[in-house]
Formats: sequence, C-alpha cells, structure tokens
Amino acid sequence: MSSKFLIMSIVLIAVSLLLVLTLAYYYYQFKKIDSKAKKYGLLLPIVTLVLICASEIMGIVIAIVHEDDLTSKNIPSIILTTIGMICLVIAVIALFFFIPYFGVALSKDSINLIGEKIDNKNITKIIKDTKTSNIYVFYKQGKRVTKKIKFSKKMVDASFFDEKIIGVKVDNEDALAYHNKTIRNK
Repeated sequence: MSSKFLIMSIVLIAVSLLLVLTLAYYYYQFKKIDSKAKKYGLLLPIVTLVLICASEIMGIVIAIVHEDDLTSKNIPSIILTTIGMICLVIAVIALFFFIPYFGVALSKDSINLIGEKIDNKNITKIIKDTKTSNIYVFYKQGKRVTKKIKFSKKMVDASFFDEKIIGVKVDNEDALAYHNKTIRNK
C-alpha cells in the first residue's frame, strides 16, 4: 500500500516541478518580447504558483512520512495526496482557462499572452462590452474558426489596445450580440 503513496509523491513532485519550469520558461519568453505595452497579472499568477508549490511540498512530505508497514492505513498520506492532487488540478485549470490574466503584451505585429500569440492580421474585432466590464478580442484561427479572448477591465482597459499599435479600432457594443450574430449564425 505504501509503495503506491511513494509513486504518487513522485508523480506530484514531477508534475509540479514540470509546471513550475514551464511557467518560468513562458514568463522568460514573455519578458523578452519587444512590446509597445505590457501588463502583468498579479493575483492569479501568485495563487497558481502557490498551489503548484503546495503540491510540490505535499509530494515531498508524502515521500518522507509514508510508512512501509502493510498493516497501517497511512491516513496522513491519503490526506496529503488528496490535497496535493486538488492543488495541482486547480493550478492546471487556472493555467488553461485564465491565461489572459497572467500577462498581455502588445507588439507591432501581435498580441502576446503567456505562451500564446495572436497576430494582428487575424484580429477581426475588439469590443469594449457595454453590458459587462470586459474587453473581447475576436480573432481568426485558421481559415474558418473565429475565437475570442476576454480581458477584464481590471487587467487592461480599452485604451491599452491602441489602434496605432494593433490597427484595429476598439468598438463599444454588446459582445454577446456580436458573438451570436457573427460566430454562432454561420
């Protein structure tokens, strides 16, 4: 039973170390971008990094406190493994779904996020939503697929997306109506 916890601790340590190294690499690449304007998120990257480090610590603690006795139930190892996996899953979800909150940079030819790049020629519309406090960037991915990225006004304001840099005017309208009209009705 305890060898399973040792394997889980190694998995927690390896995956969380891989996530930290990947995030550090993407931030390093993001920092090197020659941009006209750059904004870094603060709260979500710190929370994500804390969750990843907590998962790493849980993996190390499990490796230390696991017992080789087959009769013990290893309750501490079960609890620590569960907490470590939950922290890791939350961090991965934050990395996949909330990447615009980690950082955004405008260069003369693209909008750059942490680990992602959107060419200015693919941007179809930038909307400052009239109903919510968000800014939406609609862009083409491939020939037929139109995607959108949502930015909170807490992260960037509409003046951040300067028309002189990007070449696309920021419109004030209902983003949901535009989305339904252009993307869903194709």
